[in-house]
Amino acid sequence: MNTGDLVKRRAQYLVIADDRDAFTTREEHSRADRLPERRVVHVERQADHPDERQAQWDELSGSVLEAGSESLSLLTVSADSQAHAAAIVRHQYAVHHAAVRMVEAIDSHTERGVHGWVAIRIADGGSDGELYGDYEEAFAAQERPEECTYVPVSPAYAWTPRMCEEYLEGMTHLRHGCMVYGRPTCR
Repeated sequence: MNTGDLVKRRAQYLVIADDRDAFTTREEHSRADRLPERRVVHVERQADHPDERQAQWDELSGSVLEAGSESLSLLTVSADSQAHAAAIVRHQYAVHHAAVRMVEAIDSHTERGVHGWVAIRIADGGSDGELYGDYEEAFAAQERPEECTYVPVSPAYAWTPRMCEEYLEGMTHLRHGCMVYGRPTCR
């Protein structure tokens, strides 16, 4: 056996995900460190041949449509294995929702036209809902300040979900120390 056959190679995977009941209640949605969880229903490696790939896509997208559920989606992801593809899809979903939560926390203050600082939990994008006068005040008010990041709030500067997503992702890597020359080494 050739040892080159044992090396994992990056490939495209097709993933059917179900986002139904990611949150069960409003209280659960607002709870600290609670992110919605995406269920992965099916994962398979995408075929190499273009005709097989198209037939595979048609079959899986047909299955999603036949299910008639708006919570099912067919996604394509580049990964090293089926398990890795499932983990990536789950992670992307959680990060997206953390970014949306961060935008909501910031917007709740910018809508009132105020300036200050907000403490954002890195794990879930949530906030304690308070607006602080400066960084030090925001830092001191947190029970676990090392688990938060602190951002200035101004009506003149709007945060988009994409900006929040990139910011939280970067802060996550900084927090667990995997940044080397500005790039995460954990993935």
